[in-house]
Amino acid sequence: MTLETNNNSGPLQGPFLFIVNPNSGTGAVDAFRKSIRSNSSQKFTVIESKSPEHSLELARNAKSRGYEAVIAVGGDGSVHEIGAQLIDSSIPLGIIPTGSGNGISRHLGISNSIPKAIDQMLKGKVRFMDTFQVNGQPAIGFSGIGIDAQVAKMFSEASERGFSNYVKLSIDAFTNYTPTSFALKIDDDEHEIAAYSVVCANTSQFGNNAFINPKAVDNDGELELVVIKAMPPAMLMPVASRLFLKTIHKSKWVKVFKGKRFNIQNIEEAELQIDGEALGVFKNLTFEVKPQSLMVITP
Repeated sequence: MTLETNNNSGPLQGPFLFIVNPNSGTGAVDAFRKSIRSNSSQKFTVIESKSPEHSLELARNAKSRGYEAVIAVGGDGSVHEIGAQLIDSSIPLGIIPTGSGNGISRHLGISNSIPKAIDQMLKGKVRFMDTFQVNGQPAIGFSGIGIDAQVAKMFSEASERGFSNYVKLSIDAFTNYTPTSFALKIDDDEHEIAAYSVVCANTSQFGNNAFINPKAVDNDGELELVVIKAMPPAMLMPVASRLFLKTIHKSKWVKVFKGKRFNIQNIEEAELQIDGEALGVFKNLTFEVKPQSLMVITP
């Protein structure tokens, strides 16, 4: 869910820069290539990225090269890489979702139909959204410590991509994962808790309509910290199913905190992910909001 404000504007006149991750998803990039070739607009350039570093360079230099907006063609990892370069800039971020989950684009209301998403970007509106920092590193949608990061790590190491394999890895993780201990400091309150996962969420979902923060408002200057507490093993699947019913926040095994800054001691050193990308283990973590720091293109 997004908050309508008076900062909406558009559509943009272009030119647009489409940065394509050729390794994203399971065939959606081919659909993008076909659709973009048939588009009659003359106000865009398409560049296929040779590496993550190449994507970063293209995004950083977009304004100096005369582009009015940058469109990430990829999954949440590509959106994170490119979008991070546009935070606190005057260049909006657009998304053509070609990944396995596409959580950020789904949250923004961007279609999973490639031709429709292209049209939405070329004719869309621009508005501001919040981002946040994790120990000084940029995050756009969500960052978690625990089972979600473990799944992200397993998925990054897997030879097979796609939603079905993501589901298989998630079930395996839920079956075998042991909750770990965290010390949370939220404003002046301190909490010590055993949890499967602690997720800082600015947007509503992980992807594939798995809603970790169903009530998310991405431009209210605050974040939600969603804690999935330790529970009897028999409750794991019923609670996990709530992700797809948009009711995870109503479970007695889930606690949601709201604030601008969260400090977390990762006592048993669980894995960390940012926007779905596994980053390893960090003993102490700080999540802090950056209000209205990224311009995005929405339908």
